[in-house]
Amino acid sequence: MLNAPPRSPPGTGPAVSREPFFMDPRVLQVITGDALGGTERFFERLVTALHRDGIQQLVLLRDIADRLTLLREAGLHPVPMKYEGLSLFVRRRIKGYIRSFQPGLVVAWTPETVHHVTGMGVPVLGRWGAGRPLEEYRHCQHLLVHRGAERETLLSRGWPRERIHLLPPLVDQTPADPMARKTLFTPAHAPLLFAAGQMTDRRDFATLLQVVQRLPDVYLWLAGDGPERERLETIAYELGIKPRVRFLGWRDNLGPLYAASDLVVCTGRDGVPDHAAVEAWAHGKPIVAIGPLDPGSAIRENENALLLPSDDIVTIVQGLKWLLTESDALSILVNSGRETFAKGYMTAQVLAQYRGLFEHIAQEHGHP
Repeated sequence: MLNAPPRSPPGTGPAVSREPFFMDPRVLQVITGDALGGTERFFERLVTALHRDGIQQLVLLRDIADRLTLLREAGLHPVPMKYEGLSLFVRRRIKGYIRSFQPGLVVAWTPETVHHVTGMGVPVLGRWGAGRPLEEYRHCQHLLVHRGAERETLLSRGWPRERIHLLPPLVDQTPADPMARKTLFTPAHAPLLFAAGQMTDRRDFATLLQVVQRLPDVYLWLAGDGPERERLETIAYELGIKPRVRFLGWRDNLGPLYAASDLVVCTGRDGVPDHAAVEAWAHGKPIVAIGPLDPGSAIRENENALLLPSDDIVTIVQGLKWLLTESDALSILVNSGRETFAKGYMTAQVLAQYRGLFEHIAQEHGHP
């Protein structure tokens, strides 16, 4: 991982070093995005945190009122864009911003933005994820991924290792009071599982519903939305567990939901996503991971998580039954999760990695 150069504490003056000093590059952040979604929430967290950390950014984004307000209240000056127009005019407008802002690099957050920003003499870092069309990114100088499996996919398709950067997402770390369970019609003393994410087949929430059917005292809160939501609600109804499952939709603030839960469940048919575990650890919660682990995952079996196979309902049920009655085991998972989080996922640590990556890309391509 690339790390930022050492910085002097405020008021101490510049550090004495024989290494050449480079200014932080200006960063042009470009995103289309929907009003709701995991990518969009990560984008909001990262650009506002980078702004607080002193990185100069110009943000071009689709005209979504709530997002514009959020960024303006954070002190940024986002520029609303209409990406759906003729590409020639969109590129001409973006080129004008590049000429006036003079960024050291561009971060293209979504496939739809890539062809608008490449070929303008500024290196482009494209944020790529599984399921996105890789062909759209062929003119990017660098790619950003958050999962080891995504890096392996890119390597297998011929991308040079030095042009692929695996960095953690910045998760919400704001302490929160627990949401009152009665507001979601959940008994105060019932075992409560919590899971969050986009409702797609890859996340495999259907298996979790089958598990809850076999745990008659357990309640489940599910935050998120997506193409599978209607099917999942139908499954919950057919399994007879709808009274114990709360479909909460997209939530801007998950902190109170984490705080109210007893156990966080992270699922993934083709790999349990690290960010789901990291966010749970940020809120001091134990996790159960259901599914295979991603290459290089921060999740360590039976150290900071209980790992269970997604294709064995009986084993999952037995594992959850055991864990929910073993307070010592829960405490071990909580403490180990906190240690993992403290070793690389705290806000300052994550921002240092992004700052270092931005500096590396800008310097490599001769931009200040």
